[in-house]
Amino acid sequence: MKVNIGVFAHNSQDWDRIISGDLSSPPGEPDWKFVQAGLAIGDLAEPLGFDGIWAPEHQGTPYGMTPNPIQTLTYFAGRTERVTFGTMVAVAPWWNPVRLAHQIAYLDIISNGRYTTIGLGRGVAKSEFAAVGVPREESRQRLLETLDILKLAFTQHRFGYEGEIFKIPDMELRPAPKSTDLWSRIYGSSASPDSLEILARRGMVPLFVGNKPLEDAGKEVQKVNAFRAEEGFKPCQPKNVLFMYCTPAAAAAAEADEWLLSANRDVNLHYGFADPSNFVGVKGYESYASREASATAVLAASAEGALKTDGKPKAPGYHPSNLMIGTPEDVFTRIKAAQEACSFSEITIVPQFGTMPYEDAMKSVRLFAEEVLPQLQKMDAPLHASGLPKPAAAA
Repeated sequence: MKVNIGVFAHNSQDWDRIISGDLSSPPGEPDWKFVQAGLAIGDLAEPLGFDGIWAPEHQGTPYGMTPNPIQTLTYFAGRTERVTFGTMVAVAPWWNPVRLAHQIAYLDIISNGRYTTIGLGRGVAKSEFAAVGVPREESRQRLLETLDILKLAFTQHRFGYEGEIFKIPDMELRPAPKSTDLWSRIYGSSASPDSLEILARRGMVPLFVGNKPLEDAGKEVQKVNAFRAEEGFKPCQPKNVLFMYCTPAAAAAAEADEWLLSANRDVNLHYGFADPSNFVGVKGYESYASREASATAVLAASAEGALKTDGKPKAPGYHPSNLMIGTPEDVFTRIKAAQEACSFSEITIVPQFGTMPYEDAMKSVRLFAEEVLPQLQKMDAPLHASGLPKPAAAA
C-alpha cells in the first residue's frame, strides 16, 4: 500500500485573537513560520521512504494556509526525484477551469508525470468563497462544468465549451501535458449523497479527506461501485486522508488531547460549522444547515471521545476511526482496521493538527517512518467484498 505525507500550515493559536474580535494587531506569531514548518515536514517524505506528498487548498484564516496546492507541489517537484503528488483537494469552484487545466498540465511536465492524484472538491467555507468572489450557490455547477472542461482538455487535442457559467472558445492546452492519462487521475471529494452519486456516475473515484466515519465511508464505496456498475465502469477503491500521531509510549498519546480539542475548534470556526445559519438557504448546502453545530468537525469535539477504540465517540464530531494515534503498533493496527473497513488503496497521513508543535510532528513522522511505514508498504490493500455492489435479490 502506498503512504503519503500531507503538508498543512496551521497558525492555530491565532484563533484566540480572532475570537476576541480585536484585529487591530497582527498575529502573535507570523504565518510564514508555520508555512515553512509545514514545508519542512514535506521535505522528510522522500528521504524517509514515503510514497508521496499531498497538499490542501485553504486561505484567509489560520487554518490550513495553502492558497494554491499546485504551487506547493511544484515547489516539491523541484526538490524531489521519486515521490508522487496529490491535492486534498483543489477547490474547483475557485478556479478558472482553463487556468486549472494549464497548471495541472505544467506540474505534470516539470514533475515528469508524478502528479498522480488530482483531487478536486466543491468547497464549504463561506469566508473562502466570499474572499475569491464566487457565490456558493454556484459551487456545484462550477464543479460540474470544470470537470467537463478538464475531461475535454485532457482527452482532446483541441476543445471548446459552452456552459451556463463558462464559455470557452476553440483552443488547445499549451504547453500540453506530458502524460496522456490525466483525466483518469482525477478523484472527487463529496460530502452529500447526491454529489457522491453525480461524481460516481461520471466515473470519478472517491477521495475521503477525513470528514466522515470510516464505516460510513465504507458504505459509500459500495454505493459508488453500484453506480459505476450501472454506468459500465469497473469497481474502484478510494484513497483516504487520515490523521496521525505516533509516539513511543502509550501514555504519551494523551499529549494529543489538547491538540485534538484545538483542531476541532479550528475546523468549526474556519468552516462555520458552529453556526448552521451559515448554510441556511444556500443552494447545495442544505445538508450542512440541518446538522448539529459540531457534528461535521474534522476532529472530535472531545479528545477523550476521539481516542476511544470502540468506535463510539462520547461527543459529536470526527469519528475516532480516522485518528491513527498511539504507539507504532497501535497506529499500524488502526490503519489495518481502517483499510478493512473502507477498502482504500492508498493513504495520506496528516501528522500535524491544531496546536501540536511542529517539532513533535516531525518526531512522530520519523518514528512512523521507521517502525510503521515499512509494514504498511508491504501490506496488501484489496477491495473487500463489502465495497462491491450488493448482489441482486433472487426473483
